[in-house]
Amino acid sequence: MSQASAGMHDATRSGTPHHPVDNTDWLKTVAIICVSAGHIGFFFIENELWWSVFGRFAAPPFFFLVGYAQSRTVPLRWIWIGIILTLLESWNAGWTWVAPNILLSFALIRIASRYVDTFLQNYSWVAFAILVAALFAMLPLTGKIVDYGSEGWLWALFGLCQRMYADSKSATDLDGEAQTTVPRENAIANVGLMRLLACVIAAVAYIWQEQVEFSFSQIPFTVFVGGVVFLSISLCLFLRGPSRIQPPTAIAGVMGFIGRHTLEIYAIQLAASEIIIKLLPGLSE
Repeated sequence: MSQASAGMHDATRSGTPHHPVDNTDWLKTVAIICVSAGHIGFFFIENELWWSVFGRFAAPPFFFLVGYAQSRTVPLRWIWIGIILTLLESWNAGWTWVAPNILLSFALIRIASRYVDTFLQNYSWVAFAILVAALFAMLPLTGKIVDYGSEGWLWALFGLCQRMYADSKSATDLDGEAQTTVPRENAIANVGLMRLLACVIAAVAYIWQEQVEFSFSQIPFTVFVGGVVFLSISLCLFLRGPSRIQPPTAIAGVMGFIGRHTLEIYAIQLAASEIIIKLLPGLSE
């Protein structure tokens, strides 16, 4: 997961945080809460239905942020932490095959993103159609290769398209309205439509695949769909930078910490859960 902007430090005399909470901090904080809910339900709760529902809201923001990020470097810690977490899960499953951890999926996205970015820049809608068709075709298979598979990769594609849209808007703002040309306006509208379509496709694929796996009944499924729709709209409005909504200093400090250490929080929480149920199997339902 890409690093968020600097978190909260000392407050100024006016009480306003010196480093405001970033929009990424909000997104990561909500996502890590949902991750924890999903893991607690899976490992320790007998009737995990609602825990699973809220856990489904965790993966899309993380995939989106990996696709949105400018960096194309794969941190080595993604690899070794992902391998350790995969081995822990396989250990609890009697050393049977399990889908490699989500961090390894993030690494694959980082490796592929530089080529996907160039492909989209050069061939626009043709490239977009080929990518979406290929990812949809691979939906039944990729979940066994890495956690979430191409349903997660579709969210990353949405994140990439959203960044392309944000970059094109920023370029126009820097040039000024007087210098804005019709071709540039058309290009912005084009990538704007592409990012909206990518959002819809990612949301539909995710709802479909997660419902196949969890078979939610009507009310939980309705909540799940409503949550994904709300999340999708929020991601369509996402821009990296200081948030317009700034929480109290104490909460901002926590959110800044989460934003900077999301990977560590995720890895420690998941590894601890795997080890606890292995050593104390009576706790697991």
